Amino acid sequence: MLEELNVGKKIKRLRKLKNMNAKDLAQNAGISYGMLSLLENGSTQGSVETLRKIAKVLDTTLSQLFTNEDNIDEMITDESMLIVRKDKRKKISFPDPLYNCELLVPDLQGDIEFVLVNLEANRITEDILPHIKGKEECDYVLKGEITITLKDKKYILEEGDCIRFNPEIPHKIENKTDEKASYLSVITPVSF
Repeated sequence: MLEELNVGKKIKRLRKLKNMNAKDLAQNAGISYGMLSLLENGSTQGSVETLRKIAKVLDTTLSQLFTNEDNIDEMITDESMLIVRKDKRKKISFPDPLYNCELLVPDLQGDIEFVLVNLEANRITEDILPHIKGKEECDYVLKGEITITLKDKKYILEEGDCIRFNPEIPHKIENKTDEKASYLSVITPVSF
């Protein structure tokens, strides 16, 4: 079974460390109090954009919301700080039900974001966006076929194909086929 990242507890803890009440955080982040309550209680994971707004108000980064804060000694002795077992992958959910990611590194503390991305059949999007920051993105197709659009140029990648590009280039990744597709995505530095 996949382990969910407990972002809500992290948000609540950071909010309390800043002596901020939930209503103030919600207002400053431009989200509803109800949404924040659902996030903190683990009833929803929220969109990446919502989490970015909250992180900004809490003077942290999106990647910090997805990390464990164990010390180095624990990291050396605790296997879960080094190894991600296939049945213990953390899921990163998005509002798009045809797109989901599984974190293949223990957390987002390092310099590399390494995820397994699953695109359901006919996952098509109008959004063409750059990451907030980035130096390199490499995507390796494990299964199926994906279409990557960099600005106005489309590239079709099949199983075994790989692409490398600057993730600051506006782009989108789609599955225009009737079969599920999966690919490995490596981005540096971490974009979440």
